[in-house]
Amino acid sequence: MVFTDALRAMAVKELSDKLKSKWVIVITLVFAFFTLIIAYFGSVSSGVVSFTNMSATIASLTSLAVYFIPILSLTLGGGIIADERDRHTLDLYMASPISVFEFLAGKFIGLAASLTIPIIVGFCLPGFILVIKAGPGSFASFLMFVVNSIFLGIMFLSLSFLVSVLIVERSKSIAFTVFLWLLFTILYDLALVGMLIVTKGVLSPNVFSILLMLNPVDVYRILNFITIGQFSVILGLASVELPSFMSRYVLWAVNLFWIVTPLLISYFVFKRKYLK
Repeated sequence: MVFTDALRAMAVKELSDKLKSKWVIVITLVFAFFTLIIAYFGSVSSGVVSFTNMSATIASLTSLAVYFIPILSLTLGGGIIADERDRHTLDLYMASPISVFEFLAGKFIGLAASLTIPIIVGFCLPGFILVIKAGPGSFASFLMFVVNSIFLGIMFLSLSFLVSVLIVERSKSIAFTVFLWLLFTILYDLALVGMLIVTKGVLSPNVFSILLMLNPVDVYRILNFITIGQFSVILGLASVELPSFMSRYVLWAVNLFWIVTPLLISYFVFKRKYLK
């Protein structure tokens, strides 16, 4: 990727707009507040309240993040093209000497930075307390949780860009992003559990694991379970053992697929719609 002056200026503008709107500060405080609460009360089911159980904290934070981070990312990028059109600045950008790649990549990088800052600061500030209490050996697992959370946010930001390019009306675009959120966070897993019940175990674990990798939320959940040493994923009332091929590296490759593919489709659709 070539960081041209136009691309850099577009990214800085997006990040600056989000910083001025206090969006980044508010989300950072929300992440920090919930991390502190969950870190302290995460082991309450075992009769203990303290900052000492890293595995329980990561498992609890994962349950929160799978709902919170995707909806933030989808609403952040879902109306990005519609907003430019409503402000009558989209035609201005298209008439200026800036390429489609610089326009889309600049916006994506700026918004990705706006999302990454709250995830890092909001999780890590309380995380340091947890690491001090739980011991330095827990630092690596908490760091991996933060990295996986960043990947989750960027995956859904990439999907939101595709929605924004495909649907130019802001109200319809936001409505569709909410549908995507429901699909990936709730409906998809319900369908998988239903499939397990209907097929009565006929579906092989390998096929089921591949189906799990088609959902970025499940990829994130499995990565965090692997980080804390649990090699099974719980879906509703079902528990599925992970096959040996589902390694951390394979799942990271799936993450990259979910980031790159929607962005590439967005690029070609945008060129076809706006540069005829």
